[in-house]
Amino acid sequence: MNATHQIGCQSSMNGNTGVIHVVEKPEDVKWVLSDGPHPPYIVLLDGELFTREMMDQLKDSSRISGMAVSMAKPSPIKGFSPGSKCPNDGFGVYSSAYGPHYAHCSNMEWNPLGNGLFYEDFNFPIFLLQDENETQVIKQCYQTYNLPRNGSVPQYPLCAMQLFSHMHAVTSTVTCMRRTSLQSTFSINPEVICDPLSDYNVWSTLKPINVSSKLNSTEKVIMVATRIDSHSMFWNVAPGAESAVGSFVTHLAAAEAIHKAPDVQMLPKNIMFTFFQGESFDYIGSSRMAYDMQKNKFPIRLENIDYFLELGQIALRNSSVLWMHTDPISQKNLSVQIGDMMTALRNSSGATGVEVREIGSSQALPPSSFQRFLRLKEIPGVVLADHKTTFLNKYYQSIYDTAENILLEYPKSLSPEEALDHVTKTAEVECIDMMGGGIFHLSFAKALGGGVPCIVLRARLP
Repeated sequence: MNATHQIGCQSSMNGNTGVIHVVEKPEDVKWVLSDGPHPPYIVLLDGELFTREMMDQLKDSSRISGMAVSMAKPSPIKGFSPGSKCPNDGFGVYSSAYGPHYAHCSNMEWNPLGNGLFYEDFNFPIFLLQDENETQVIKQCYQTYNLPRNGSVPQYPLCAMQLFSHMHAVTSTVTCMRRTSLQSTFSINPEVICDPLSDYNVWSTLKPINVSSKLNSTEKVIMVATRIDSHSMFWNVAPGAESAVGSFVTHLAAAEAIHKAPDVQMLPKNIMFTFFQGESFDYIGSSRMAYDMQKNKFPIRLENIDYFLELGQIALRNSSVLWMHTDPISQKNLSVQIGDMMTALRNSSGATGVEVREIGSSQALPPSSFQRFLRLKEIPGVVLADHKTTFLNKYYQSIYDTAENILLEYPKSLSPEEALDHVTKTAEVECIDMMGGGIFHLSFAKALGGGVPCIVLRARLP
């Protein structure tokens, strides 16, 4: 739900039942839309056909009571992204008052493959089938009882399915929260109709600070940030390998390596490692932290942030180039500080095999947490990403944004739990090796408190 309407899908109170029809080719959909004599139908849709065009045909048909989507294997070659072409549009820094010619992605459509399905309201339930055996069982039932043969219409008994995913939430966030409040106030056994999205940001500093007080204005912090959330159209299936995991694993490895480096407590500036939650939904995490800093409800204030470095999508599957994205508006007033930051980043990548390049001052920032801080104060900052313009990620915010699609391979002998540990140790070794080479102690490290080198070096996670 959002401020104006509801999105997603749901069933009726008792679930939706329908005769199964398998759609494996575009022409198969005609049966459920017009020709089939036994509506309503539940469609078993091939993953390759789960597109905006197909869903627009099916969305408003009264002959369809539900859908099960079989996961495409391999992933759709053309890509698939149910998100927006302009992620978090309207909640970043650009508006009619600040860089109006960059607002609403008018300068750059960051996610051109975004079809917006995630933000549609469907009046029937949609389930994902990940298990191929389940898909085959349903297909076998369809072929035995429902498949038209020799032009004849199949007769009862027919194979049917029931899908249950009823939701109590309706209309909009305002309406739903009001109904929840009324239930809590006047009902003896209140029923929660809807819950607000909530979670926790995670942050830590290189040098300890007193969280019960505030830093004074002379104490400066280098803020290193990344998001730790992803989403897709289907419950609990949001791998986010490139959109989130690659960057926050890199961030974690860098934080650990820097903490282990000698004499880090002697650095003139503290380093704050920040992991934002809920960024997929209008920058929930970064918005809250920026607000708390502005209202002096956080130990670190906006005035304490000397530099802001954010890790965006950094899978580097197509090349070994990272791009430094900056805000063209604030750069006019902070050109020296941002220039120093980019110089330090460039120099720190020299021995890593990763090339760091500038983009120029005419392009807006990509969707990023940094934008929420810029709304409140001009801060020198860089967003590192593997894309110069539009996203290279063809599966942004989808079920197909997996490790396989960023060319990440694990030793076959490892269990899933061991594979997670393997990635962490790989990241740690590369960071420590580079820092052991003396990069941490080069002169440019003084400009950014020594935190940047490891982060850049670890960008080659895959």
